[in-house]
Amino acid sequence: MCGIIGYIGQNDVAKKILHNLKKLEYRGYDSSGICLKKNNTLFVKKSVGEISNLQSKININFNSHVGIAHTRWATHGKVNVTNTHPHISQDKMWAVVHNGIIENYLEITKQLKEKGIHLYSETDSEVIANLMAISQKQNNALKLHEVTTLLHGSYALCLINAKEETLYIARRHSPLYVAHKDDACMVSSDPACFSEDFHDYYVLPDECIATVNSDGVTFYDQNMKILHLTPCEIGTFEKSSELGKYSYYAEKEISEIPHVLNDIILNYQTVDHFKHINKSFLKHIKSIKLIGCGTAYHACMIGAKYLEKFTKIEANAYIASEFRYQNPMVDKNTLCIFLSQSGETADTLLSLELAKSKGAKTLAIVNVPYSSIARNADIVLPLCAGIEIAVMSTKAYNAMLMVLYLLSVHIANINNDFSLTFPSEVKYINFFKNIEKIDEISDLVLKSDKTFFIGRGEDYVTALEAGLKLKEITYINCVSLPSGELKHGTISLIDKKSLVFVISTDEKLLSKNLTSASEIKARGGKIVLVTNLDVQDNKDVDYIYKIDRPKEEISSILSVIPFQVLAYKTCLKKGYSPDKPRNLAKSVTVE
Repeated sequence: MCGIIGYIGQNDVAKKILHNLKKLEYRGYDSSGICLKKNNTLFVKKSVGEISNLQSKININFNSHVGIAHTRWATHGKVNVTNTHPHISQDKMWAVVHNGIIENYLEITKQLKEKGIHLYSETDSEVIANLMAISQKQNNALKLHEVTTLLHGSYALCLINAKEETLYIARRHSPLYVAHKDDACMVSSDPACFSEDFHDYYVLPDECIATVNSDGVTFYDQNMKILHLTPCEIGTFEKSSELGKYSYYAEKEISEIPHVLNDIILNYQTVDHFKHINKSFLKHIKSIKLIGCGTAYHACMIGAKYLEKFTKIEANAYIASEFRYQNPMVDKNTLCIFLSQSGETADTLLSLELAKSKGAKTLAIVNVPYSSIARNADIVLPLCAGIEIAVMSTKAYNAMLMVLYLLSVHIANINNDFSLTFPSEVKYINFFKNIEKIDEISDLVLKSDKTFFIGRGEDYVTALEAGLKLKEITYINCVSLPSGELKHGTISLIDKKSLVFVISTDEKLLSKNLTSASEIKARGGKIVLVTNLDVQDNKDVDYIYKIDRPKEEISSILSVIPFQVLAYKTCLKKGYSPDKPRNLAKSVTVE
């Protein structure tokens, strides 16, 4: 989602800030801005659209030693230059960039107006700079502490003052990191920005503030007592991913799926990630709840099926934004599993905090090892998928399913003294069987007025994920539902301009799915059957797309790949960017 960069240095400050701001493009944004301090004056440039639009407005040789910048994903106010960060206080002394949401900003706005302060933007963030400007505390660190006590909601803040070469930072729920070396300091909402210039970095603790200058970083807790933190070493994950021979990250990341799955199996065979998930940990577990959002929620649905099948423990999947508000039945006998690619998904993080408050045991499955969800869960299982840049999640979803499968096998072996084995290396599976035919199927999608995805069991979840991928990057309105539910209302939408994908990888359910195909055909719909089963010619099926059939029970990991490719190819045919779809963000750090 929104991205923050703050930088202090002797040379090339504007150039450094813009270079690292571009590293945050993958998070999703609609506008960007920068503020540089020079001679007790704050100079601000902003632009809507790509960061390249902002770059064209800036002299990278501008002589400044401190600055802040931001990529904005609109929450309050339209996408325009006025609402773009950084925001400046009315007295021109403070500039702020902010990730998160200030829930009581309207109340604060009213109080500021009563003091004669005029606000220019529609955002919730501008109030922060003005609160700093009117604070009567004797130093700026105390001012920031006072201001944070007035804010309700979530925030990662980075501020500069026109009279100082210091960065002031604070966070609540939204991530923020800082790195320091002899001649420079950097603040960022993603440690990936540190990989070129720094050896380690600090995680700003929740509800804390810090001052950052050329002498180093001073951290303060909620009571303004100095904190002494241990730095984190920059690892391979933080290194930037390069496109290489590929045109888009979406294409690259889909192509990496076989390698990622093989790496997961080998990694979990050689590293005992399950060492804390033992008989003692599982002894009193009566139910398992899997919580996630979007693609991660779909992985939860498959994971629940794996867990119930192998462990015989009741397992259910929940959407994080719903879980938090339904007074969930969670106690010390509940295992809550939280899935998130970024590990910063706000609703999932807050659901984790809720589960912990109710005494549940918590396990996180995340891709980003330094993320908030990883730091807060009792146990963390890594996805080992490598950094995922494209907003449309592909390889991380397949990785989630594989880790959930391995976890289910492990728990079954612990609880029931089974000797189920992990799947063998997956290098013999043809993950992209018949993939060249996707172009033809993509043309069918583009010629249709309505697109549907149906299936039963795990195939229904694949239908959900297939529909989500298509919607995310092609903006085609489509419907996903269980095959058996088609006749309970949705079949009224079927006509001769409808294209229906019937997904069927379970032998026991094939005949049921073909019955649904007959119902569709009788109403004029065109049908694409996606299957790994032996299917005889069927008059009701217009097109059969065959995928490979793995020996292990991981067909859902495989069956989703054609739909990832379908979304990608259809997106390109419509002239859109598959990496940066409109209105979406990679890391959703707001509720």
